[in-house]
Amino acid sequence: MKAPAVPGHWSAAQLARAQALLPFERLSTGLLAPRPQFYGLRPAKDDLARELGEQALLEWWMAALGRPGAWRARWCPLRPMLSHAESLGWPIQVYSPGREVDVPALHAVGGPDQPAARHRCRSMALIRVPDAVVYSKSNLVRAGDVALLDHQGDELARMPCHLSTDGGVLAQRGDEVALAEQDDLPELPRALSLLGLHSFAYGHWLEEFLPKLGACLTEPGVETLTVLVDAQMPTQLFESLALVLGGMDRVRIVQPGEALKIRELWAVTAPLYYPIGPAPGTLGSAGWHVMDGPWMATCMQRLSARWAHAVPVSTLERVYLGRTDGQHRRLLNRPDVEAWFRGQGFSIVDAHDVPFLQQMALMRGAKWLVAPEGSALSNSLFAPAGTRIGMLAGPQVMHMEAYAQVVQAQGQHLCLCLGRQPQALRPGEYFGNYTTDLDTLPQLLERLERDAAQAGGG
Repeated sequence: MKAPAVPGHWSAAQLARAQALLPFERLSTGLLAPRPQFYGLRPAKDDLARELGEQALLEWWMAALGRPGAWRARWCPLRPMLSHAESLGWPIQVYSPGREVDVPALHAVGGPDQPAARHRCRSMALIRVPDAVVYSKSNLVRAGDVALLDHQGDELARMPCHLSTDGGVLAQRGDEVALAEQDDLPELPRALSLLGLHSFAYGHWLEEFLPKLGACLTEPGVETLTVLVDAQMPTQLFESLALVLGGMDRVRIVQPGEALKIRELWAVTAPLYYPIGPAPGTLGSAGWHVMDGPWMATCMQRLSARWAHAVPVSTLERVYLGRTDGQHRRLLNRPDVEAWFRGQGFSIVDAHDVPFLQQMALMRGAKWLVAPEGSALSNSLFAPAGTRIGMLAGPQVMHMEAYAQVVQAQGQHLCLCLGRQPQALRPGEYFGNYTTDLDTLPQLLERLERDAAQAGGG
């Protein structure tokens, strides 16, 4: 293994302690993997920062990324991005204001329906941040002396998080975070940021990041705007971006550990609050995963219009989108469930390696979509009105309010199929592996058919 390229002022004892707390090979492998291991690295990262200091962590971190240099750790007070922008009078374009919205009932088989409710959604807005610094795999933006995070109202307060999980945050103490600083960073005049901790995840890309681009597609000057994305993303995500933009010539791929200065940063608030490193047991409250469903549906339509000319219509009307056994939230009796749906005329599709254009073709042709809970069902955001959507899940389904809202707004029909968990959840877990009772599957299709008929969907 190559020796760590740490600064010359490091002592042998300091090097040995850093290696003991956070082994260099593990750190480098975890940071440079196609799916970076920020969550797994976070506890050791925190330990190193506490014992050796955030400056030592920064130098160890950048050495692992192959980015040595005169990096400095800088402590910045944390501020909510939108309210901070309002207080300073920065240009803001509000697309969807925060307000009380209706959340439809979630129909289910294998368990009770989730009743309709009313909750507050967050504001969806474009903020033009002057003289900003952005970081790869980071949800934070530095503007002057402050660190900006997209949280609104009491979102961060009621959901404690380990912000040091973020790719750009070295350490946290109270309402301050330590960020990396270096002289003579690369600079761009104007750019839209689609950077973030979860940008490698397919579901997050479709639900969190791509809507930010869709939100401002009608803004004057967007056609010449540089779009910032993280390097470590699956091929399908880059394919979707190229379809929206008509190519990749305006895309700036930000490499691991890279930071950029932007004279005018277009920062768009996310349609939902996506916590960074939520502490165990904090995701259970209802109402935090709520959006403006009609706005999101319109945004999805605007995006899909960009690639509609290139997408054929699949001949598969019944599609089951599989989920691999290696992922969390594992469907333990997957072979039996897939065999049942195959017997009902469903085509079993593993979308993991399917090009984005082909996935969109499946959406255009499908009248029925069934999948275990997970990122594959995010594709249904681009399915037409009338699509019947069945979601397989464990007995406890969390944060489905927003999905129910956008499904309703798009004129689709959704029903959950609630399963059983053979093992009790560990403290702090909010979902786990599960089995689906085959006897509930006919009920799922019958419920979806009945709901569609009652809505006039035929």
